[in-house]
Amino acid sequence: MTHLIDLFKPMIPSLLNNLHKGQSGRIAIMGGSKEYTGAPFFSGISSLKIGSDICHIFAPTEGGTATALKTMSPDLIVHPIEKNDPSDIIPWLLSLQVIVIGPGLGRSSGAWSCASEVIKAARNINLPIVLDGDALRLICDNLEIIKGYDKAILTPNFVEFKSLSDSVKKMTGDTSNNLLKPEQIANSLGNITIVQKGKEDIITDGNQTVVCDDEGMPRRCGGQGDILAGTIGTMYAWSHLYYKYNSNMDDKPEYPISIISAYAACSLLRHCSKKAYQISKRSTVSMDIINQIPNGFEDLFPESSK
Repeated sequence: MTHLIDLFKPMIPSLLNNLHKGQSGRIAIMGGSKEYTGAPFFSGISSLKIGSDICHIFAPTEGGTATALKTMSPDLIVHPIEKNDPSDIIPWLLSLQVIVIGPGLGRSSGAWSCASEVIKAARNINLPIVLDGDALRLICDNLEIIKGYDKAILTPNFVEFKSLSDSVKKMTGDTSNNLLKPEQIANSLGNITIVQKGKEDIITDGNQTVVCDDEGMPRRCGGQGDILAGTIGTMYAWSHLYYKYNSNMDDKPEYPISIISAYAACSLLRHCSKKAYQISKRSTVSMDIINQIPNGFEDLFPESSK
């Protein structure tokens, strides 16, 4: 669906000499745990490689997580969060254009409690949210946290999607053994956007559905979902900025900007994965994909650097 790529192209910030830091995206990733330090790094560095200006990472001090992240790239602004205290994160939300919650978050009660408070605070100020990984398991325990918030994008893999389906069925009283369709989940949650990852990525808000079936790679190394989460977050921020500053309020896009942004991100990840696999084959890992972002982005959006 190259038409969706064309719809996204105007939303990419022009690179002008009079821009100041932050105008091309102020993104945050909330995640990481003593087991998972790579996930928020993959999300954050992908955001910067695509072209966001600033990427914050809110990570716990437990297990040296935040310290480890600080050593991975000096370009990332890593905030050590003591004792999963949401008050260390919430004051920053007003300076952001999107927050991605979940990469490497883990399943501790403290992390989930903190993430829940941050989600509520983001909703209160109408901040766009991308929920990935363990944040999806969190909301399965309490769908009301996210229900009705149409600025949320959920990015479940197969297992996470089944958990979402089961939770929505429990909420609606559906006792069947059927797996819900992504459109049904999106509708039941108030038309939030679902990106059901798989052989084909199905993207829907319950009203409109698109499918990204671009060729990717057969290698299923860990970290690809984290790259996608950071990519969606960045592109979602750009689309909101575009319609905030460049579009008449009555000028509605053909698709919701959540769907346009998610489709562009899925397409880019698949394109970069394909390029990485052509070089590294079975040895392909997530950093190989990230290293293809500069060329992959120019392939999809050749006018973006002019």
